[in-house]
Amino acid sequence: MRPERLSGAGRRPRAGPRQRQRPPQGSGGVGSIISNVLRKRNGISRSAPRLLCTLEPGVDTRLKFTIEPSLGKNGFQQVWLTLADQYLHSISIDWEKTLRFAFNERSNPDDDSLGIQIVKDLHRTGCSSYSGQEGEQDRVVLKRVLLAYARWNKSVGYCQGFNVLAALILEVTEGHESDALKVMIYLIDKVLPESYFANNLRALSVDMAVFRDLLRLKLPRLSQHLHQLQKAANKEAGGSYEPPLTNVFTMQWFLTMFATCLPAATVLKIWDSVFFEGSEVLFRVAIAIWERLGE
Repeated sequence: MRPERLSGAGRRPRAGPRQRQRPPQGSGGVGSIISNVLRKRNGISRSAPRLLCTLEPGVDTRLKFTIEPSLGKNGFQQVWLTLADQYLHSISIDWEKTLRFAFNERSNPDDDSLGIQIVKDLHRTGCSSYSGQEGEQDRVVLKRVLLAYARWNKSVGYCQGFNVLAALILEVTEGHESDALKVMIYLIDKVLPESYFANNLRALSVDMAVFRDLLRLKLPRLSQHLHQLQKAANKEAGGSYEPPLTNVFTMQWFLTMFATCLPAATVLKIWDSVFFEGSEVLFRVAIAIWERLGE
């Protein structure tokens, strides 16, 4: 099955949102399965007080529990911006000063090398609005947001995959660059584990090891099957190291938070859960996908 990709991201400032074709009601596939999984998980969270302890101080639990299951784009925008504003307030950031620095038109010493990396990825964003001559303005906006984040967080800078994350955020914020930067800061600096996007991908590598253990626990037959395939691949390669088969897919899923492999409506629900519950949601979704693939 070839999953539907995001049909568009990154909007011009002041331009009206483009209409995305909605999937037919009751459509099956991985997207609907994951939606059901997330719905059940949300139900568990509501009925299990001990899970509330995992919420970070300062996040109003009433906000989480009053969210409708099918938020529109405006709903996601309001919720994500509220969470991002809370985080920026908690670390006492002068936002106006940050904006002047991050979106400064004057070139900084590192901008040239960052710009080269970013431009390489712009055409690989996977969204139709960034293709061809018509997508030129959208690419300009996307580049500005990516460069702004790299200026904000010099220890991370720009990493492959950021273009996909920023494109979806820009879609939700309807092309507002400053709002997109807020959400990106909250997502990368607060929600996801530290060093997730560092050059050595240390935190992501740890998550991949944890996921393999989780797969063995939750889907032992599939895990054993993949292990046998791995052994055969290693033997065919003459004993040289081959990365775990799960990593081939799962690493990309985690890096882009499923934005390149699942229907857009499903991706938004996943991201919304991640914003509230943290990166453990990525594990739940990945397990659901592997379970489907193993059938």
